[in-house]
Amino acid sequence: MSIFEDTDTINAILAELADREIVEPMAEPIDEADCHPLDWAEVVGITDEVFDEIYPGAAMVDENGITWYVS
Repeated sequence: MSIFEDTDTINAILAELADREIVEPMAEPIDEADCHPLDWAEVVGITDEVFDEIYPGAAMVDENGITWYVS
């Protein structure tokens, strides 16, 4: 296995660099088993697109332009 395929090692290296304040701390590694697609989408700023993909037609926009996610 290449070091680039070993996510545990990569996450450990990034955590150490964050502790040294060389890089920003990680929000949430995408390879975590409990990471929901919407958690990842929120981190990268594409919540609306992913939500529409997972739950088509479940988003509504009110008269003030605020998006509400309904099920």
